[in-house]
Amino acid sequence: MTLAQAITMTLNRVGLLTTNTTYKDQARLYLNMAAKRVSGEIGGKWWWLHKTTTFKTTKTITVSGITGTILAGDAISDNGGSGATATVDADYDATNYATSVTVSAQSGTFTSSGALTFTGGGASATYVSIAVTQTYALDADVLVPHSFVDETNSRTISGAGLDMIDAEDPDRNNETNARIWAADGVDALSGKIRVRMWPYHSTPGDVIRYRYRGFIVDWTSGNDSTELDRWLPEILQPAVIFGATEMYLQEKGDSEAAGENRFEYNEAIDNGKETNRTIYGNRVWRKAEVGDLSGRFNYVPADSSLSAAS
Repeated sequence: MTLAQAITMTLNRVGLLTTNTTYKDQARLYLNMAAKRVSGEIGGKWWWLHKTTTFKTTKTITVSGITGTILAGDAISDNGGSGATATVDADYDATNYATSVTVSAQSGTFTSSGALTFTGGGASATYVSIAVTQTYALDADVLVPHSFVDETNSRTISGAGLDMIDAEDPDRNNETNARIWAADGVDALSGKIRVRMWPYHSTPGDVIRYRYRGFIVDWTSGNDSTELDRWLPEILQPAVIFGATEMYLQEKGDSEAAGENRFEYNEAIDNGKETNRTIYGNRVWRKAEVGDLSGRFNYVPADSSLSAAS
C-alpha cells in the first residue's frame, strides 16, 4: 500500500472526495499523526524501530577561491607538487559551508596555499587547511542511538558523556581512532541528532556501524507514491488508517464513528504486539551499563522478564 492509497482509504472511510487537494493534505497530516501514535505504542519498543546503519569518518578541507562545481566522489589533486589526493564525500554546499569540502579519503600532505583540482565537475580551489571531523549528524530517523562499532578497526566504541571527553581532552586535539561516543545535541542545519567521536578519528573513510531506535519521519506529498512498507510493517499499516480516520471523524464531530475506528485501531495494535512478542522472544530489554562491552549491542534482556511491553 502506498501513501497515496492510504490517503484515499482514509478519505473513503470519512466520506470525503478523494480528489480534493485540501482533503488529501489534511488526510496526509492525520496519517502522519497516526504513524507517530503507532510508533509510540508500547514505549516505542517495536522490532521494526530497532535499526542498524553505517557512516564513514571524514575530514574537512578548508579552501578559498572555489570555481566550478564540486560533487560527491570527485577526486582532489594537489597541483602544488606534494602529490596529495583526497575524495569528496558530499556535494559542495555553497550556502552553509562556503569554504569547506568534506572528504572521506586522503593520501599525502597537501601543500600550503596549493592549487587544488577536482575531477568530475572540473572545479578548482586553493588549499588552506585540513581538520578531522569531531561530530557527526546521524540519519534523519534516529531517535535514540544505542551502540557504535568501528568496523574498519574491529573495535567497540563505548558510550560516555561530553564531560568525560572534556576532562580527558580539554583542548580537543587528541586524534587517533575513536574509542568513545557521546550525544552532542542536534545539528543546527539538518535537525538531526549529533554525536561526538573521541579521540577524534584521524583516518577518513573508516566505517562506523551503529544501532539505534528510530521513528517515522513526516510524510510529504513527495512520498505519495512510496510504499508504506518502507516505514512500518504491513501488519500495522491498518492501524495508521484507523488512527487517521478516527482523528478526521473527531474533527467532523462524529464521535460514534470515531469510536468505532478507535476500536479497530486498538485491534490492529494488539495484532502488532503479538508479532512483537514473538520476534522478541517475550522479553523486555534494558540498557546495559556504560562500559559493559560484553556484547556488541548494549541492550540486554531484563532479569525475570516474561513479556514484551504491552
